[in-house]
Amino acid sequence: MTAINFDDDLELEENAWRGRIVTVLVLLTLTAAIGLAIWYFRREDSLSITRETEEIPVTRGTIRQTLSITGTADAELNSDLVFQASGKVASVNVKTGDVVRQDDVLAVLESEDAENAVASAQANARSAQLKLDDLLEGTEAADVATAEQGVAAAQAGLTKAQNDYDTLLQGGTSADVAGAQQVVSAAEAQLATAQANREKLNDTPSDADIAAAEAGVAQAESALTGAENMADSAENGLATAESSLKNAEIGYCDLSPIPIPAFCSTLTAPISSADQSLMNDALDGTNLSKALAVLSANSAYLSAANSKASADASVQSAEDALSSAQAKLDAANDGPSAEDEAAAEAGVKSAEAGLTAAKEKLALVEGGGTDFQRSTAAAAVQSADAALDAALAKRNQAYRGADANAIEQARQAVRTAQLQVEAAQIRLKNAKIIAPFDGTVGAVNIKQGEFFGGASAAAEGGAIVLLTPNRLTLSMSVGETDYRSVKIGQGGAAVFDGIPGAVYPFAVTEIGLSPTVTQGVVTYSLKASLVVLPDNASPAPGMNARGQIVTSSKENVLLVPSRAIRIRGTDQVVDVKRDSGTEEQVVTTGASDGGNVEVLTGLDEGDIVTVVTIKSGGAGSTPEAEPTLPGGVR
Repeated sequence: MTAINFDDDLELEENAWRGRIVTVLVLLTLTAAIGLAIWYFRREDSLSITRETEEIPVTRGTIRQTLSITGTADAELNSDLVFQASGKVASVNVKTGDVVRQDDVLAVLESEDAENAVASAQANARSAQLKLDDLLEGTEAADVATAEQGVAAAQAGLTKAQNDYDTLLQGGTSADVAGAQQVVSAAEAQLATAQANREKLNDTPSDADIAAAEAGVAQAESALTGAENMADSAENGLATAESSLKNAEIGYCDLSPIPIPAFCSTLTAPISSADQSLMNDALDGTNLSKALAVLSANSAYLSAANSKASADASVQSAEDALSSAQAKLDAANDGPSAEDEAAAEAGVKSAEAGLTAAKEKLALVEGGGTDFQRSTAAAAVQSADAALDAALAKRNQAYRGADANAIEQARQAVRTAQLQVEAAQIRLKNAKIIAPFDGTVGAVNIKQGEFFGGASAAAEGGAIVLLTPNRLTLSMSVGETDYRSVKIGQGGAAVFDGIPGAVYPFAVTEIGLSPTVTQGVVTYSLKASLVVLPDNASPAPGMNARGQIVTSSKENVLLVPSRAIRIRGTDQVVDVKRDSGTEEQVVTTGASDGGNVEVLTGLDEGDIVTVVTIKSGGAGSTPEAEPTLPGGVR
């Protein structure tokens, strides 16, 4: 900027007027400035500036250094729950908003096969355990006695098989021959009966059979006529009852009742259950008689409808009886059918075959049996001999007791059976969704009757979402420069945009180790437990929060306001009130929270520091501070 040169501009060289003109210009400038200042300080509705001195005692207190953060609220526990199996959803036991307890069953797939498998596996496990217990307890007298009985029974079986074989080789006894002859006699009698039935069939039907069939048809026709008459009467009764009911409905609707029944819009017979409830309620009001008429007519209609249904059923029954009677008459007139004749002929042939077989058996008994019978009897002897050997071995085992190998095999069988029980129980549990913790149902994404597709469905989201809305956390992030100042257990406070006026304390519980880099900015995740004070609303998961973490804290230190500190050269000074007046005092300082500063040296508790404050504001105005968190977060 170029300076003004009065000498050059006015071209007054060594002139007597030069000094006078300069003096006049200076005086005019000062006068204008003073007038402007007076106008500024005295104008109405303008800013007022005052200089005040504030006296502040030096006190001891706690100083906290804070870190500003932003974050979101989240449920402490949030789980997408799914079935671990596939199948049709049998039941859903909860709805969104329900509060559940840990281990509550929230939903179940159809699992009858899995339940049966558990019961079967448990039965097998019990059986295996009983066998092991028997082996471990050793052989008892009762076991030895049982083994002895087994030997005796096997010996008796061998003796019988040997006697049967010897008898077969020697031919049947007189008793065997007599028994075979009785079988032949019975077969001859059965053949005679079958032949007689075939001859009787050829002589049917008789006149008496036809007359009885005709009488049955006449009786059925008479019964059908009676049933049809009853049905017509019931039809007329139903029509009359319907007309009476609709007339009663019209009569009730003419009263313009409140509330209005549905039958006032469309006359119906019978009335709906909702309208019946309205009529019952109206029995206590001014529409008593009309409502009673509707209810009575509706009851009469229902009775008439039941009578009509019963009459229709009687007609159908009579028609069926007539059809059956007519079929019997037709069969009597037609005589025996080809099927009847064939059945009678087959009966004769079957009786002839039975007689032939009985005669052959008699011949075998008298002659000593066939080659097949002799070989079969010899095989029975060998089988009985093997059974005796097994019984003797079991008796010997009973006397010795179980060996180590048998016991170990029994133990393995028990372990295998127990594993099968556990596997079956896991399969049954996989067909259920069980609450893993106490919480609130956040969403239900399945319905009864739907098919749940197992792993593929699980990948698409939870069948049921369970969370803890009353146990909240605060998810935050800090930059790399602030990362080292944050520690587990540090406290802080937050405010939520959606809940104005409320402050929520929190404590850091997790510090992430894996950084996130966004456009070159490195941040680390933090998680804190959030405390909801009794008078505060609970933040919903996902709400945005702003707050501060207290990264360090010093207690019982000397404090002065930050604004009391001034810089004088390389020193920090404050104004201290003494008996002789106010004087400057050099101090050394420590930590600061922005509003207050820790004083290390230069001041004592109880000293009074003075701070000059210049205040400005419109006439009559009184500035008001907005409530903030400690540290200034609004």
